[in-house]
Formats: sequence, C-alpha cells, structure tokens
Amino acid sequence: MYNIFMNNTEIVMGLYKSFGERDIKTIINILSPEVEWGEPNNPLNPAGGTRHGHAGFLEWLEVGRQSEDILELTPSKFISQDDMVAVVGHTKCLAKPTGKTYETDFIHLIAIKDGKVIRFQEFFDTYAAAEAFRP
Repeated sequence: MYNIFMNNTEIVMGLYKSFGERDIKTIINILSPEVEWGEPNNPLNPAGGTRHGHAGFLEWLEVGRQSEDILELTPSKFISQDDMVAVVGHTKCLAKPTGKTYETDFIHLIAIKDGKVIRFQEFFDTYAAAEAFRP
C-alpha cells in the first residue's frame, strides 16, 4: 500500500492514520529499515533522544507507552517540499509517573526516500513536557 507511487504527503498522512489505528505493522512498512527517529532530549522524559532502525523505533514506542498516554494528536497542516514533509499540529499528553497532563503545539519534520520514511524529527515545548514529568 505504501510505495514510491504515492506522493510524500500521502505517505506521511498514512503514517498518522496508522498511528491513530495503532497499526504497528503498517507503520513499520512505511519506515525505512534505516529510519532515524528523534525527539528532543529531556532528562525527565524517557522517550527523548534519537533511535535508529526498526528496532530503535519499536524501543521508542515501548518507552513511550510506558511513560505517557497521548490523549490528543491533531495534525493541522502538511507542508511538502522535495523529500521533506513538515507537519504542524497540537498534542495533549498524560505523563504516567505523575498523572499530570501537558499540551503543546508541535512540528514534525519527516524525510522520505524511495517511498519510505528515513527520518522523523519532532519539535515541541520540552519545558511543558518536563514540568508534567517533574515529580
């Protein structure tokens, strides 16, 4: 279903759809085996940092499941140029260790090569997230 005949925005929209459906098999199919998956380092958020390959993505996913619940993830704009798609949106999360929630706007920069996601980098309000994880 996800291949080089889809445009980059369609591939990225499929990624978000698959996340919403918790369809890990399809997500893995969208990601390159050499994918680089990153979000800002944050000493209070265990999901922070950059991970590599499918195994790294699955590790990030498991760490994320254990540490927070994504209550809302709403992409509002998809901006595509060349091999990059920027996604602008809003999220609301629950930090499981503290029971606190935080909300932040985000930008995801997603690079595509040969119909696969090769790089995902997230930018968001790390201060808001850190305060939610702070005991």
